[in-house]
Amino acid sequence: MTGPRLLGISLSCHEPVNRALFREIGAQGMPVHLVVPRRHFVGGKWRDTPDFPPENYDLTLLELSGTNQRTHTLQGLQAVVDAFRPTHIYCDSDPASMMVQQAKKVAPSAKLWSLTAENMPQSLGIDLKKAFETRKPAGIASALVKAWLRRGARRRVDRVFTLSADGTALIEAMGLTATQVPLGFDARLFQPLSDADRAAVRAELGLTRPTIAYFGRQTPEKGIHLLIDALDRIRDKDWQFLIDDFIGTSAYTAQLQAQIGRLGLSDRVIFFESKHEDMARYMNAADIVVLPSLSTPKWKEQYGRVIQEVMACGRTMVGSRSGAIPEVMGGQGHLFDEGDVAGLAALLSGLLDKGDFADPAARAYALANLSVDRQAEVMVDLLGRES
Repeated sequence: MTGPRLLGISLSCHEPVNRALFREIGAQGMPVHLVVPRRHFVGGKWRDTPDFPPENYDLTLLELSGTNQRTHTLQGLQAVVDAFRPTHIYCDSDPASMMVQQAKKVAPSAKLWSLTAENMPQSLGIDLKKAFETRKPAGIASALVKAWLRRGARRRVDRVFTLSADGTALIEAMGLTATQVPLGFDARLFQPLSDADRAAVRAELGLTRPTIAYFGRQTPEKGIHLLIDALDRIRDKDWQFLIDDFIGTSAYTAQLQAQIGRLGLSDRVIFFESKHEDMARYMNAADIVVLPSLSTPKWKEQYGRVIQEVMACGRTMVGSRSGAIPEVMGGQGHLFDEGDVAGLAALLSGLLDKGDFADPAARAYALANLSVDRQAEVMVDLLGRES
């Protein structure tokens, strides 16, 4: 009997830092071939994939068609499949996507796995309601395409990897097999710095006080405005606020900039240029990291990758109770009720008073349960059992 052979199809691996999963699967002796786009449409423009040597896997770059993540396809995928002859394909796109549809078409006999971050009910009615609320004709077309792809997923996909209990329930309600995994962090990157290295990064950033930080997307549902309001309530405490520079313009980033100025906090805010490969250094430079996500009728936090990365760096993590945040934190760090500015301010005040920001227990939990090694372990076990 032929042993398992895994073909990975990944848009996120356009960034080499995201390829650690395939490195770890390959390290366990599994033949792995990874396909990534030669360039990817990110942030409204095409970006070339950086040169980076593969480790424990073979790599092919193919041209990507389309600018929408649900309708992307790869040119030349059939030739890769014919040469590699996979027993399994893992496509880290949502099961209701044309990339997953293409994977089944080019390798009908291979087991097909996909990944979803979805954790809220999905239906054509819900999607159409959202589209009509925004009054965008393109949204109606998108809802119809998504419904068509979702129906097809039941026939095509053998297993869907989910990131939360809510996501698992959602996929099982569709009649699909679900397996929950962490969206694993790379333990080679996310680990505590030495005292000297940490001090050097803090000096580079201009950090001289206890530092509260936010890392991630800057959109209203991420609740950054609530964090700034909470910081204003503890302005008598000694702190600085570290946040990604407002790259690009949006109504929300303009709102945040105005809020910081209106509250007179500009001299206590330190901005940095966000580069994923440097994120572990910046997380180490922080003392407390806050993820103040705010659920809406259309969204709740799907995972919060920053949580596990901060915990792996051994820093203090604070999160709201939105969506999957409590589940990912696993009893570590500190939680507050979403939207509760007073509660967040009180929590931060208490942590600043305590002054001990290292959290080795959170790091131990992250390494045991949330690393890419753990994600690879689950997938390798399934590859062995299904072959």
